[in-house]
Order: sequence, then structure tokens, then C-alpha cells
Amino acid sequence: MSPALAFGIRIFLLLPLAFSGVLALAQGTTAETDRDQPRQREQWFMHGRLIPGESAAALRYRAHAQKMQLRAEQAARMNTAITAATTTAIGIWTPLGPAPLASDATGFGQQDYGWVSGRATAVAVDPADATGNTVYIGGAYGGVWKSTNTGPLSANPANVSWSPLIDNQATLAVGSIAVQPGNTDPTKSVILVGTGETNSSMDSYYGLGILRSADAGNTWTLITQDSSGT
Repeated sequence: MSPALAFGIRIFLLLPLAFSGVLALAQGTTAETDRDQPRQREQWFMHGRLIPGESAAALRYRAHAQKMQLRAEQAARMNTAITAATTTAIGIWTPLGPAPLASDATGFGQQDYGWVSGRATAVAVDPADATGNTVYIGGAYGGVWKSTNTGPLSANPANVSWSPLIDNQATLAVGSIAVQPGNTDPTKSVILVGTGETNSSMDSYYGLGILRSADAGNTWTLITQDSSGT
């Protein structure tokens, strides 16, 4: 056997041993790396972030709901603070009516007509109220007002009380009021209000049609055209 052939055989026989040594070294390195226990690290990380018997999705949803609740509470506190600041800045408004007002706008008595109120353009007594206490009144641009104690219930006119009925309608200009006769239930009175004022003053306003109520002024429908569409 030649020396070269013998050397080749030795190399061939030694290769498996060398590979085994490298593999053992690699395994030893991996074992050395695993000494920090990654599985235990993961378990420690999840500890306190999970509740036995509840899914992670449910916990996340609960956290989201709590976050949104905190945001809403913060927004409410900010709105309260803004409202308080605004009230402090502009003061608190006090209504002056409905009640007569001093006519002298100059303050020097140059146009003093005494105590006056806005023009009352229409008055209608509800025939359904046999006591005569239910009355509707309309103002030039003051809307429609209703009282249920204008008759025997209030011997003193100062005790008569009024409630506005059309403050949320398209116009407050009133020229006429009619209450349909033949009804015996004041809570179901049919009322027609002709909007617009025909007194031809500088502050008279056009109307928008007829306001109709079938429940004594609680709700209204605006009629802007007749049955022919005109």
C-alpha cells in the first residue's frame, strides 16, 4: 500500500470523529445559551397579565372600555370647567318678561309712554272650556301664548299666568287666532294661527302660512298651501 493511499484512509476514518466533536461542541453551546431559561422568562412576563379562566381578548376589551370611560369623564370635567368659566365671564341672564317694560328707551323721558308691552294682534277664548279660563293670545312677533286661569280662577289680573306655544316654530309673527267650535274637551281643541302681521308698521313681518294644532297647542303643523297647491 502506498503512503498516499494509507494517508487517505486515515483521513476518511477520522472525519466521523471530527464531525461528532463539532456536533457535541455545538450542542454544548446551545445548552450553554439555554441556561437563561426562555420558557420561564415568558411565563414570568405573562404573570400578572392574564387572569385564569378569562381570555386575553376579553381582558383587552375590558381595558378598552375603561379607557373610553376615563376619556368621557375627562371630557365631562372639561365641559364643566368651560361652562363655569363662561358663566363667570358673561354673568347669569334673568328673563324680563313676559311683563310690561318701560317705554322710554332714551332714559331721559323724551319718549315716555309709560309701561307698555308688545302689540297683541289676536285673542281667542276656547269655547271647549265652559269655565272661560282658557284663552289664547297672539303677539305681533311674540308668538302664541296660552292661559288656563284668565277667568274666575284669577280674580286678580296679576295672578294670570301665560305659557308660550310656538317658540320652536318657523315664525313668531301672529296676525290671527281661531279655535274650532263644537269641541267639549279643552285638551283636544283645534287651533288655527294665521302667521304674519297686517298692521303695516315698520316692524311688521310677513307670515309663512297657517299653523294648526289639534291638541290645544302642544304640537303644531305648518300649512303653507291650500288643497289646490297654491
